[in-house]
Amino acid sequence: MTALTGIVGGMGPLASAELLRTIYRQDPPRREQAAPRVLLWSDPAVVDRTEAIERGAVEPVLAALTGSICALVEAGAERIVIACVTAHHLLDRLPAHLARRCVSLIDVICDELAHRRTRHLLVCTKGALLTELFTGHERWPDIACHVVLPDETDQKRVHELIYLLKQNRGVDEAIEFLRAALPRYGADAFVAGCTELHLVTAEVERRATVLSGLDPLTVVAERIREGVL
Repeated sequence: MTALTGIVGGMGPLASAELLRTIYRQDPPRREQAAPRVLLWSDPAVVDRTEAIERGAVEPVLAALTGSICALVEAGAERIVIACVTAHHLLDRLPAHLARRCVSLIDVICDELAHRRTRHLLVCTKGALLTELFTGHERWPDIACHVVLPDETDQKRVHELIYLLKQNRGVDEAIEFLRAALPRYGADAFVAGCTELHLVTAEVERRATVLSGLDPLTVVAERIREGVL
């Protein structure tokens, strides 16, 4: 029996549900019994992460994360994926025995950027920028030359698009925005620095559209299928 992977979802629910779909849709085994064992804990009631950061009141988010991870571990999950990039700024505040089970999507992004060595536009929430989730990471100096941040106007539009995606809207607008933005920033691809962007990368794949992106959830899904998470 393969190890059970737990997903802390619901932030937002569409993105974490799409992650589950990605895990099982790509390269399905001949027998369903050989597919990965995954448990999704979807709790959309978690306080908005960016709003909590702006208010300086992240304790409810931390409590929700801790409770969700505990529930998954008690259910038998050995590795945990938190399907919300912005919430990763709280990883170091989790109890140590829970934190060590979590797969950091920031580390996944850093690993991929180190190998790709091409210029990427970082697309993330305002909350991720306020907490310096990427720029304050210990590996940022090694990857900074491969990343460009949107200007203030484009970042505002990015944040608006993310919240449209949460409402099951805005996929076409997000694709068109990225197509137009990449050449303006001299970027070859974008980094999905918010898990809502997984809805975009999944749609790009379904349409066979030419738009290059680095999506940590896609990478994680592949690792889960291969049993190397």
